[in-house]
Amino acid sequence: IHIDVMHAEAGANLKKLLEIEKRLLLSTDDLKTQHGKSVQGSLNASKELQTEFATIEKKKEELADYLCEDRKKLSLEDIFSTMKTFREIFLKALQENQERKKQAAKSEKRKKQFKGEEAKRPKGEYGK
Repeated sequence: IHIDVMHAEAGANLKKLLEIEKRLLLSTDDLKTQHGKSVQGSLNASKELQTEFATIEKKKEELADYLCEDRKKLSLEDIFSTMKTFREIFLKALQENQERKKQAAKSEKRKKQFKGEEAKRPKGEYGK
């Protein structure tokens, strides 16, 4: 889901809610009491959402500046995809490093065990 699409849909919903609010003001008192609170609550939530979108846009611009990217061309979806790929590769590398450490520890243990067994063996003729 692209954030621009969500932002556009939220803007369209806000416009619809404002239109509903206008119609509600012109309607009967019964309708106002029935739907007034829910419409007002939806309007408040929609305005909060618009504020969140503005915050996201500001953070996106800050991120673009930090990454030395063009603010208008920067795609959050691409950045998140890149971050996800990096995380997957990083975690795989960590796992491989742990496996190498385990293998090295096993190898070292086998070498010590072999040396211990060599020392315990009776020496034959001429020190062999």
